[in-house]
Parts: sequence; C-alpha cells; structure tokens
Amino acid sequence: MARILIVDDESDMRMALANVLTRLGHSAAEAADGPAALKRLGEGGIDLVLLDMRLPGMDGVQILRRIRESDAELPVIMVTGYGSVESAMQVMELGASHYLAKPFSNRELADNVERVLAARKAAEGVGALGRRLAEKIRPPMVVGSASSREVLAAGERAGAWKGRLFGPLLALGLLASGYALWPQLSRGLQRDYAIPYSHPSALAWKGERLWTADWLTQSVYEQELRAGRLRSVRSTVLPRTHIMGLAVAGDALYLSDSWAKAILKRKLDGRLSAVSSIPSPGPKPAALFYDGRYLWSSDTATGRIYQHELDDQLTVLGSFPAAGKNPVALAKEEGFFWSIDADTRVLYQHRLDNQLRVIAVHSLPELDRGLQQLSCFAFRGQDVWLGRDGADTLLRRGLDTFKRRETPAWR
Repeated sequence: MARILIVDDESDMRMALANVLTRLGHSAAEAADGPAALKRLGEGGIDLVLLDMRLPGMDGVQILRRIRESDAELPVIMVTGYGSVESAMQVMELGASHYLAKPFSNRELADNVERVLAARKAAEGVGALGRRLAEKIRPPMVVGSASSREVLAAGERAGAWKGRLFGPLLALGLLASGYALWPQLSRGLQRDYAIPYSHPSALAWKGERLWTADWLTQSVYEQELRAGRLRSVRSTVLPRTHIMGLAVAGDALYLSDSWAKAILKRKLDGRLSAVSSIPSPGPKPAALFYDGRYLWSSDTATGRIYQHELDDQLTVLGSFPAAGKNPVALAKEEGFFWSIDADTRVLYQHRLDNQLRVIAVHSLPELDRGLQQLSCFAFRGQDVWLGRDGADTLLRRGLDTFKRRETPAWR
C-alpha cells in the first residue's frame, strides 16, 4: 500500500481520484493548492504525488520545481486537462515521473500509478542500477485523450473443479448407502465462476442473463451461464463513470454513478444509450435493485436505503436506515428485504416494515478472510451470488450454507 498525495483545486476531482486509489488499496491525502501540498510533503510519509498542472497561485510546474529542490527521487505524476507536447516535455525535463492528461480512465490511472510505484521500488532495491532499470520500465507519456484500451483482456477459466467433482461423488456414495439426499446436498454446493475483470461493483440477474459492472474498467457486462461457465455476451465501456450499482427494469438499465452523484437511466440497446441522469437522494449512491414495481437505492454517505417510484424523477417514497455504514447491495426475496455491507461482510435479512428492521444476520467464515471487501450480491433461487472488490471470480453459495443468527427484532 502506498501513501499518495493528490494535489488539485477541484474537490470533486480529488474525491474521485481518492476513491479509485483507496479502492486499489492505497491511502490518499489531499491538498487544494501549492502551499498546502508543500506543507503536507514536509510532514513526510508520501510515496507518490498526483499533481495537477493548472492550479491557482503556484502552478504545477512551480510546485514540481520546489519538490525537486528537496527530493530528487519522489515520484510525481503530472495531471492536466490541457495536454500538449510542449508542456509534457517541460514537466518531464523537470523530473516528473509521468504525464497523464484528462480525460483518462480508471484503468489508465491504476496502471500508471502501479508502474511508477514499481519503478521506484526497483530503484530503491538495487541502487543506481535499479534507477537505470526503472527508467526503462517507466510508462509511456500520455498526451491528449484517454486510451481506447478500456476493457481488460482476460481468458475465461474453469471455476470450482472441487464443486463439480466432490458433489457428484458424494451423492453417489450416499445413494449407494440407500440415502437419496442429492436435492438437499446440491443446495449447499459451492461454485466459483471466473470473470474477465476484478473489481465487480454491481450484480443483477434478468432471466437467464447476468448483468454486472466493474468500477475500475468503467464497464457493464452482460453474461449467461452455460455449460458450467459464465459466457460473455457483450461488454460496454461507459467512460467517465464510476458505476457502483445497477438494476434492470423492463427495457431500461439504471446505474448509480457516485462521481456524478446521480442515478443514470440507459436503454437496453446495443450501445446502452443514455436516456437521463437523475440526482441521487444522497451524495454517494451505491446499490440499486428493482423489485418489479419499485427501484431501491442505497447511499454510503448517508447510510440510508431509499425506495423510489419508477417515474421520470425517481421520486423517493421512503427512506430507511441501513444495517451497516457501507451498504453496497440490496435485494428482495421470499417476502424479505436483504442487504450486504462492505465492511461487516455479512448478509442482513430485513422485515418489510416501515423501518426495514433487521431480523437476522447471515455470515460465511470465508468472507472474513483476506482484504477484499464484499461489493455486490444477487439472489437466484436459493443461491446467493457474491462479488468481492479485487477478485476475478464470482461466488455462488447456497443460502443454507450461511450461518444464521437471529436478532432481537425477530422476537
């Protein structure tokens, strides 16, 4: 994990960059101008600087000069919306590690941050030789618009061979002993499915199609389950979005965009054409779910769950407290409301009353392992499909494999 200082006079831009970096496992500090940035650098503990070129008062070039006077090795990535070959040459000559021009994708930001950090690590590891090698692996300079390489290429891999092999063998053994328990056993089988992305942020079944989103690639994926694998039907890149939730309602796709602080409506056509952008009820919209009549959303800043009429304004009909501080996925199934929290990593079962009271908590020990937060889930029959931020697999677990603990509201 690296400590990265973001220097930009636009608070929304600082927040957007910090959001991406923290989700990648780094910590972010912020400064709105040159003096604040130099003061923070003077306190020490910064591994990389993302520095906007155009700032009020002391501009990015002046700040870069001041940084180089005191620290010749600290990596600095210059960020600007006014890219040109001349300015790029200038900052590179002054000792910038890289030059990145807006607009750029989440993937470009992540790739360049990781490569610059890797270059520094190589240099620190082997001294002067390392610095020469680090120069060779420094990423190419990007000037102008974002790269068209938006979708990560990844081969589909077979998932969960243990689930395919162990289940049938166990069933055969039991049948040989005279116990026809396969229906009960099959509900508890565990399957993992490979996906061609690793930061799933939304998940929804629509008939036989699975719709997912990845916040880092800024893409929506349509997949189908066939022959034990998730097969890709199509993927659509939506530049300059930060997709944290999705829901399919009729011929429309709804997306929550935490950067725009809005819920986006798009057509389910070949391009997912934009229809409208509706301000979200909170500043950090996250989960979306359509129950056949109402659209539900959550907000990780307010810690609330909202019920919307499916009209042009997505009129809010109700507001309820979330079970955790970071509600990232919602569902309705079998007469109950359900939610998951990224931090607690548990599945909450709510009563459908005027407070959405939690009546039970469902947990899986495996979800407590590792640093990957829960980021999305959906029901399909008695199975729970789960995604974790940073993992290139989706988990399929029977609801009966979860450990259920009743809460006082149940009684």
